[in-house]
Amino acid sequence: MSTSEPPTWPHCAHGADPAADPVGCRGIHVPGHAACLAHLPDRDAYLAGLTPGADIDHRGTPFTGSLLNALLNSLRDPATGHPRLGGAWFESAIFEGFARFER
Repeated sequence: MSTSEPPTWPHCAHGADPAADPVGCRGIHVPGHAACLAHLPDRDAYLAGLTPGADIDHRGTPFTGSLLNALLNSLRDPATGHPRLGGAWFESAIFEGFARFER
């Protein structure tokens, strides 16, 4: 996907600038909101509503290490101590630093 073209999903657009970056943040909207997880004002409420095995869609979302940790902690299975995701979409997400995913 070209950086000058918007993604095919409803996206955050945080930081959009008609001259410099008309698309802005490409992170998909968190359900029921008009912002991605990175720019969601009440991120804690969304994360608190997640449970182990939940389906998540964070296509195009920019992740810092702390944001990724917060997401994975909210999906942590108390029986195993490991995050458990259902369907997970991260197409075109941006991970700052090191991120490793295992099945």
